[in-house]
Amino acid sequence: MVLGDIPQRGGGPEILPAHFTILSITYEPRSSPSVESSTRFSSPTRQRSIQQSRNTHQLNGIEPTITLASIARETKFVGLIGSASTTYNEPYNLARRFQSLDVVSGGRAGWNAVTTSNVYTARSFGGDVLSRDDRYRRAEEFVEAVRTLWHSWGEGALILDQASGRFGDPSRLRTTRHAGEFFDISGPLTHPGSRQGQPVIFQAGGSDPGLRFAARSADAVFSSTGDLEIALREADRLRSFASQHGRRAPLVLPGIVTFVGGTEEEAIKRKAELDDLINFDVALDALASRFGFPAERLKINEPIDLSLLPGHADAAFSIGQHRTVEALVRSGKTVRQIIVEAPAYGHRVLVGSPEQIAASFEEWFRAGAVDGFNVIPDVLSDGTPAFVDHVVPVLQRRGLFRSDYRGETLREHLGIPLQGERTDQVSAA
Repeated sequence: MVLGDIPQRGGGPEILPAHFTILSITYEPRSSPSVESSTRFSSPTRQRSIQQSRNTHQLNGIEPTITLASIARETKFVGLIGSASTTYNEPYNLARRFQSLDVVSGGRAGWNAVTTSNVYTARSFGGDVLSRDDRYRRAEEFVEAVRTLWHSWGEGALILDQASGRFGDPSRLRTTRHAGEFFDISGPLTHPGSRQGQPVIFQAGGSDPGLRFAARSADAVFSSTGDLEIALREADRLRSFASQHGRRAPLVLPGIVTFVGGTEEEAIKRKAELDDLINFDVALDALASRFGFPAERLKINEPIDLSLLPGHADAAFSIGQHRTVEALVRSGKTVRQIIVEAPAYGHRVLVGSPEQIAASFEEWFRAGAVDGFNVIPDVLSDGTPAFVDHVVPVLQRRGLFRSDYRGETLREHLGIPLQGERTDQVSAA
């Protein structure tokens, strides 16, 4: 079983709104070795633009590879995954950025290749909001171009001969060329890859185009669903799509929000205390923004008119998030209740004792719906240690989680085969 960590409070803006900015300065896992030894990767939240509203929040927009590079300096094993959009980036720049992170971290980098439909991001980058089909066509070509660039240094390109002063053999560089609908690019990149060959590619879309994109292009998928039957069905579809393309099926890693207590009663009390800290004005704005209509159309103590919700095909956000909130809206929940019951929108929320949480993990894992989980602690400062110190030992006793790392690179942690050329000479140790 794979476990990762998203350092945020349930994906929402209600608590610790400035944590991401602070993270790059204060992240010191060496002072808490159990956290690093029990986490295979860390994936900071992503924000590419600021949406001005009556409650501007989550000003957490430090560029992720910069944050992850600072974490790499303080850690030895934990994987470092950053989200970067294929909609508003260019392949050469992104390929170089993530390969650089992969080298300086000793082969621990991953790229979460996401598409973007946010109108504020489009305005910030000076582009247009693309349709879902156009976003995914661009995304597939983008990933193909990046992978081509990552392979631009051939076997034996590095010589590193001090006596002769020869750094490399130019004849071993592949002058890569990609010409397609969206991009026309010539390589090579400015430096070779890391000991793991190339960064691990993640994908986070749950729509049909997203699953097909992941099946063709991704090594692992961050999924979003709160229902075991749906999770199993989507995992089976993803594996079937991958098989059709002759690929190893991507790992399935759904997000899961954890509220850990010594007992179930303590966990329920903890969640209630955290819920009391929610700024509902900010949370209402965030919910309205997610669904693309003005916050003034929502009343905190009233249900949401179902006609305000976009259809699945028109949703500009995760299908898993849409399903979760749609079910709550159809049940007649008020805006306040939706905010409390779905702090991460589409991600499952577990409130309970370590044994209860571990049992739920095991149920989904044994059923074949997941290969692991992307853990979202309720609060960064003590929620992560609570999970690591109390839930992880239970998973280990059940034979579901390792007691040590199987290697040093992210690919080794996840059991994903090596891609590209291995170039230990330039990898940070």
